[in-house]
Amino acid sequence: MGNVISLDDYRARRDPATPVDRLELAVSRLDPLVRSSPDRIQAGVERELVRISRAVSAGRPVEAAERAERLADRLEHPAAHG
Repeated sequence: MGNVISLDDYRARRDPATPVDRLELAVSRLDPLVRSSPDRIQAGVERELVRISRAVSAGRPVEAAERAERLADRLEHPAAHG
């Protein structure tokens, strides 16, 4: 069986208004993925979350959004679940 894809969600991910909107969307994708992980998240995921946080703190929303999108894509991939 395939997954139902919302074209509105796809378009919003591919062409959001601002880097901050992209970041917000990526974080909303990441939040449940990280929360549903086992007690301890992988070191590589943890490092990437720190890098995203540092980019936000340094005022680099484009970098933060790109990193968050890549991480969300990676964690959403079926291979990430076992």
